Amino acid sequence: MKQIIIKITQWLTLLLSWLTISPLFVYLAKKWKLIGKKVRMLLLLISPLMLIGYFILFLLALQEYYDYQRKYRFANNETIERITGVAFPELSIIDYEKGEAGFTGDYNDMLTLEMENDLSESTYHYLDSVISVGNTKWYKYNDEYIYCTVWGNGLPAPEGENEEEDIMFSLSFKAGSKIINLSHGSW
Repeated sequence: MKQIIIKITQWLTLLLSWLTISPLFVYLAKKWKLIGKKVRMLLLLISPLMLIGYFILFLLALQEYYDYQRKYRFANNETIERITGVAFPELSIIDYEKGEAGFTGDYNDMLTLEMENDLSESTYHYLDSVISVGNTKWYKYNDEYIYCTVWGNGLPAPEGENEEEDIMFSLSFKAGSKIINLSHGSW
């Protein structure tokens, strides 16, 4: 009778440790020789503690992917050209400042980009002519060119962008400079 009580206590202890402290479960199951090595490892892998760990790792990986997408979404010349209508040379990221997301998920990220080459004089003439005509999203203040737009929530998105997203996008650069300051976020 005493042996049966000991075995029941051991099994209950194993069950409790499997539910709460998985490494203790493996140690006790090995020490008491109640479960074979293969079954012990399988039970360890599917224990609630390990499943919680897997879930946390999944959430962390998902957050890293989301952060990567936010950082590089507008950091290439083709995307900026598609949105602004102006050809830019290759770009590289100098600085990235991730904006904190608000309760509703709104954020505003800041990118500092460097152009591989200077913009051509014809590009500056094109921008000046577009700005002088008016009715555009391009502006000029002193020697700084500024582009601002928003889309989503009923406002049309630029070609290739998702109209379901609420996005604000602005960039600025000084004439003759290779540095572009780009701000984008969700509103």
